[in-house]
This record gives sequence, C-alpha cells and structure tokens, in this order.
Amino acid sequence: MFNPFFINQGPFNILDLLKLIKTKTQILEKHIIKDIKDLISADKNSITFFHSKKYQEQAKKTNALFCITTDNLKNYLPTNCKPLIVENVLISTSLVTEKFYPNSIEDEFDN
Repeated sequence: MFNPFFINQGPFNILDLLKLIKTKTQILEKHIIKDIKDLISADKNSITFFHSKKYQEQAKKTNALFCITTDNLKNYLPTNCKPLIVENVLISTSLVTEKFYPNSIEDEFDN
C-alpha cells in the first residue's frame, strides 16, 4: 500500500523486531518482514497487531505471518499467523511502526 506521508525503511529481519518488542516468543527461522499493516491489509510479508476482542473476526482472517498480541487473544489468530506475545500490544506496535516509519512519530505542522 502506497503511503504518501512516510517512507518505509524496511525490510527487517523478524529476529530484530522480536528484540525490539521484548517478546519471549521464540522464532527460530529468519523471516524478512517488509511492512507493518492492519489485520485486513496484512500479507505473508508483513507483521500486524491484535489488541482487542472487538477485532476478533478480522484477526481470524488475517494473512499476516506474525501478529503482535496478548496471550488472551492469541487463539483467535489463524494457524498460519504466529502470535508474538507482549504485555502491551499498542506500545509494541508503536515501536515496530517507528522502526518501519521513523518520521511517523514527528508531528510537524504548517505555520
């Protein structure tokens, strides 16, 4: 998906992203992740996040290879999506987003 506002700095190895979010989930294989996307837009080359049961139907259908989520929500994910268990999904998601899109945390405005 084209983003006219921020430039994607990826791809990144999933092992580097795991260190960043401090998950205890172990991934033994190296995977290259090209982007972070929402549950619906995510594909096998991206990472996504799932933080609320409100999105359980979307979570069941995601095509992402990896999903940042909690232990309580992991069972809603399809078998093709590996849960990355964290304490706070939104904080971990913001860290990964900042890695892919470093300028997205700046809130510049026009005078």
